Amino acid sequence: MKEFKAFYFESFRFESETLKAYFLYSFDKAEFFEEEIDFRCSWFELRKDFDETVFASFLFQIHLALGISYYKLYPTKDLFIWSGYLTDTQIAFWEKFYKNWLWEFLYKNNIPPQGLFQFHKESDIVYPKQDIDSSEKSLVPLGGGKDSMVSIVLLEEAWYQFDTVVFWKMDTVKTQISDQLKENNLLITRKMSQNLFKLNDLQYYNGHVPITGIIAFVLYASAYLYDYKYIIMSNERSADEGNMIWQDFEINHQYSKSLEFERDLRAYTQQFLVDSISYFSLLRGMYEYKIAEIFSKNCRRYFKTFASCNKNFFINSHKTHAWNWCLSCEKCAFVFLILSAHLDEKDLLSIFWENLFLKKDLEQTFLDLLGIGDHKPFECVGTNEESVFALYKYFENNTKQWKLYGIFEEKILSQMSEFELYELEKKLREIWTDDNIPLKVRSDLLFAPQN
Repeated sequence: MKEFKAFYFESFRFESETLKAYFLYSFDKAEFFEEEIDFRCSWFELRKDFDETVFASFLFQIHLALGISYYKLYPTKDLFIWSGYLTDTQIAFWEKFYKNWLWEFLYKNNIPPQGLFQFHKESDIVYPKQDIDSSEKSLVPLGGGKDSMVSIVLLEEAWYQFDTVVFWKMDTVKTQISDQLKENNLLITRKMSQNLFKLNDLQYYNGHVPITGIIAFVLYASAYLYDYKYIIMSNERSADEGNMIWQDFEINHQYSKSLEFERDLRAYTQQFLVDSISYFSLLRGMYEYKIAEIFSKNCRRYFKTFASCNKNFFINSHKTHAWNWCLSCEKCAFVFLILSAHLDEKDLLSIFWENLFLKKDLEQTFLDLLGIGDHKPFECVGTNEESVFALYKYFENNTKQWKLYGIFEEKILSQMSEFELYELEKKLREIWTDDNIPLKVRSDLLFAPQN
């Protein structure tokens, strides 16, 4: 593996005829990467006052966010920004962005974090905050999992008008669900640099990058391009809980879904990008337990098509099974667990085909989810408390003769009183009010608490 000294945000460009944007990066100005994002969606109409100069401000922010996918090949101390000017406040945002995003990655690859993420401004090109008008239209990202389906159903039940959006590509899961929806679906595609995969094959570093933060900036640009005001995410309260402490810093696999990131992003974009586009999560006040309850009652028509197993979304996925779940990963285990509190055995098996509580290869995973293993899995899963209460509810109505129940009863349940279980259920089923839902949107909804 050849060592690199610095990472460069080289430049970006936009082709107005094709609506394609290109983002260039390098290590040491010797190893280059160019990524393409295609914003054209033929069945959607561009805003009438589109201005390429205005759009450049959005593209500059995307350039900074996308760079993390290439920087992680060989994290260097220094990152030089040649594509535009940043203030000290902006640099502080991006240093925090990269640090929180990559802390898990550094831990898994045993990379010392000391001295990393030092951004340097090397350009005088200023991309100013933009003063634009936006229509009252809303975009809802379609992920294909239970959370986005709950957002969609809640909005539909309130007769709230919106369109869905997919970034990167339409896989089988998203296609099947999109076919079931009446809303139009905006598709923004991505082509990563092939040089990234070449260096992966040469044993450069690889691993998890929270995609939600990248998607956020792409959605801001898409909202401007197609004239939307609201970007409605489906990130839940559970995402605020981290996984473990390493090097005196919390690793949170779901940092880019957390309330902290959402607030930082909103403050950053309102100060440096645009005021008239609002990014928020519809499910921010809900724990996964509450979301699963709503999904189980209101989303039955999606039981056969939804999927939360992230092996569907690997960049180079080589799925060999015909259905939507691998039935062996932490995400499959958690979704099975959280739904088991709300569905009977017949419905569970109609989704997962088998009872995952009986799988020997998932025993340690369930202990980790319950908080009595090494640490909470590095996956988009709920809190330890939610897993505990979901398993308690499952065993209320099912056989207790399994090994998992014996461990659960000895290590956890025997130490909890009925009052503690009652208080925990009340907490997990409540819709909390610390969210960023705009007042105008909140007034149209049937379920949101009124602050």
